[in-house]
Amino acid sequence: MEKHYFRPDISTAGTAEYAEAFLQGLRDERKANINDVNSMIDPIYDSLDWENRTMTVKFIAKEWELNRVGVMHGGITATMLDHTGGCTACAFTGYWTPTIDETVKFISQINLGDKLTCTGHIIHLGKRFITLEVTMFNETSGRLAAQALCTFANGASNSSANK
Repeated sequence: MEKHYFRPDISTAGTAEYAEAFLQGLRDERKANINDVNSMIDPIYDSLDWENRTMTVKFIAKEWELNRVGVMHGGITATMLDHTGGCTACAFTGYWTPTIDETVKFISQINLGDKLTCTGHIIHLGKRFITLEVTMFNETSGRLAAQALCTFANGASNSSANK
């Protein structure tokens, strides 16, 4: 099955129309690529705030994501944080880009059915690198679940990598 990858049109960046088109493009990509990890974690693309350089993605903890002791596997948590960071970086540059570094702090456990809100916030948008903080808040418990500091390559500095 051929995969469909969304590529944003950055020419209208910063507008409400861009935000909605970007979020809808991600939703459509998730439906088209049902067997990749980004679709399996079932992201709900919630909002994009150009002024504050943030993006919010929501998740619900599923049974297959739990580890042997019945809480969300740390690798799944890290994947959700990374996915949110990558989508945020793409929203503000127009390019999908690899993760260079991700440092995760696991703060509180996540149980089956917990509702999670991940918010990616761009701290630094440089010519070559993008640094983001991504937080995961557990809406069910009312606690911060995890944080990540992520660095991504800025694909806009090497657009040939995105062909």
